[in-house]
Amino acid sequence: MTAAVFHSGEQQVQRQTGEAHIADSLKDLISPEVHRGAINFIENQPMVIVGSRNAAGELWASLLTGHPGFTEVTESDTILFDTRLITSNETDVFFSNISQHSQIGCLFIEFSSRKRLRANGICKFNDPLIEISIQQFYPNCPKYIQRRVMSLPEYFTKVKSVVTEGTGITAAALDWIKDADTLFVASTAADGSMDASHRGGNKGFVQIIDNNVLKIPDYPGNSMFNTFGNIAQDPNVGLLFIDFEQRRTLQLTGTASLMFDQKTEDDLFRTKGTGRYWLFETSRWLHTIDHHDVQWQFLGYSPYNP
Repeated sequence: MTAAVFHSGEQQVQRQTGEAHIADSLKDLISPEVHRGAINFIENQPMVIVGSRNAAGELWASLLTGHPGFTEVTESDTILFDTRLITSNETDVFFSNISQHSQIGCLFIEFSSRKRLRANGICKFNDPLIEISIQQFYPNCPKYIQRRVMSLPEYFTKVKSVVTEGTGITAAALDWIKDADTLFVASTAADGSMDASHRGGNKGFVQIIDNNVLKIPDYPGNSMFNTFGNIAQDPNVGLLFIDFEQRRTLQLTGTASLMFDQKTEDDLFRTKGTGRYWLFETSRWLHTIDHHDVQWQFLGYSPYNP
């Protein structure tokens, strides 16, 4: 295994699951440069999911939306965000976090085509531009992504968001989570490198253990175990839920723990046979109303969902 590609936490989980040989066969997909064929896709996306960390060590996953073109690949190893073209919540924790910790994880995802690309690296914020120096760039498979079509406004305007926060998840937020078919996760390795990833399933795929603990299944995937490997090294995690109908977001920060041996019939069904879950314990949340000004139309669930 090449340590420069997979860190020790990822390697540990790959060995524990018996899938190290699969991950090893895919390691050449991970590059320090944006693939030439991905440039047009990235530059035409009106949204990106980002993971960041604040001075207190909390991880947060965030949604940025705006004019297509707010993202530009200026060099093979450099991506720019032009904040003047970002129209979603301008007070999102992401903007203050990157002034405190420079590591960033990015997920470019297009629900309609089920295409997603990950770009992780180090950023510099020279207002109005965020410059990201790529350390890892790679594609992900289209599994478990629910198809949605994004409807963009004729004229983009900056939203006037309202943000509330708290420490105990409210009953309304728990209902939101129970009804969710998509979430995003920010995680980090021991060296501080960040990652942003996607999780999806049919409604109810996230279980509520108690008011602050979520149980999230781990389906068969690419065997790289980027998120699981990060959690094995650093339990801090951030989650993002998007209310696609009402343009709201729910961001949670907390800690995660891994479960590899859940073997009841229900557990095996929920995980498509892996028996793997992770528990997420919430320490703090942010709820944003009028987070963005785009709309989504739901088209259908992934045929790979259990």
